Amino acid sequence: MLHARRKSFFLEDLRNRREKTRVDVYMDALKKFAGKQIYDLDGGDVLDFLIFKDINDSGRTSVHYKDCPNIGAPTFEKCSDRVLCAKRHQAASMRIGIVSKLRRGFEDVGRKGVYNPRTLQGDPTRSAIVSEYLGFIRMEQGMSGVVPNQAVTMTKGKMDKFMDAMGLDIEGRRGLTRLRMRERRAMYAFCFSAIKRLAGAGHVVASNTIRIPINEGLVFNCTWDKTLRMGVHCFGILCVKETDKWCTHCIIDEWVLYARTWGISFETGLLFPRLKKEGKVDHRKQRWKSKNISDSLVRDLKRYALYQGETPQSFRHGGTVNSLETGHDLERTMYLAYMKNRTTAQNYAKGLCFLFPKFNWKKAGVDTADIDSVTLAMQMQSWKAWRNQGPPL
Repeated sequence: MLHARRKSFFLEDLRNRREKTRVDVYMDALKKFAGKQIYDLDGGDVLDFLIFKDINDSGRTSVHYKDCPNIGAPTFEKCSDRVLCAKRHQAASMRIGIVSKLRRGFEDVGRKGVYNPRTLQGDPTRSAIVSEYLGFIRMEQGMSGVVPNQAVTMTKGKMDKFMDAMGLDIEGRRGLTRLRMRERRAMYAFCFSAIKRLAGAGHVVASNTIRIPINEGLVFNCTWDKTLRMGVHCFGILCVKETDKWCTHCIIDEWVLYARTWGISFETGLLFPRLKKEGKVDHRKQRWKSKNISDSLVRDLKRYALYQGETPQSFRHGGTVNSLETGHDLERTMYLAYMKNRTTAQNYAKGLCFLFPKFNWKKAGVDTADIDSVTLAMQMQSWKAWRNQGPPL
């Protein structure tokens, strides 16, 4: 009986994961597009499918031909060739996602490794022609000046206003609305301080959180191996209520204490569980995901007239920038943000002061001592070199 239950649980989980990653969806689309079965597909079929996905007129990435005189324009009204200059579907993340899903589909049936076009052995997504096409797209978009769309950074100044406005609003709320708002406020504060996306808050296990003595802070993800060492990526926050405008440690405690009055226990389960309409923990639903709470984030920001396009990713950007600006070194910031690539972390620290360390910005009318790097970057967007026919700035 245990064997049968375990097998059925695994098969159901496998089916759910495959549906989430859409492996079968893309593989079925490729087979239907090429009119072949999976063992007959070759590198040319994958190439044609990728080109089709790139030009099916459902994209948002504006790409101009490298010799187009209108490079940099967001529209194609003045372009003579609407085929070479057009919206593209395959942004970098979409392109990588499609290839990875197809690759997993081929691996599931044993087609792994280097592709041989004569015997059709190996993975067609690894064929030379597919690799050349992926490189061609990167070159084409690079020459066209296309850069990846980045999430709007949640600046420290805006986070201060957001936490203050939401805290005052909560005091005037009652019942289930107050409970939900306390949880969301705690999740926002946690993600900014811990440098996590909003989805990251949905994975914090309450029983794996420890409190620093004399209530000086919290440490998360504390699981121990048999040698009594922390065996996973643990991280923590200190109480800063005496020195900062808001304190993540205190905001989380406010959520936990209020949730307990509703009968919610934190002996087991998640620190930020999903709630039912009556205020009970919903164990049947999955953990929080960015898409589940992104709408709430937009509504909360709009309620206080603070919304400027922020997404669940904005907390990770803002937390990284704030960590570097407050004096934490690159290594500690990378650990908190769980960044494996040093170059990724360094990108947050670069700017005009990095390019021109000896330049007198105050003489140019920009006092970098009184302005944070994010606000400076927003000002730079108005420094177009040839914005008008007047003299330079």
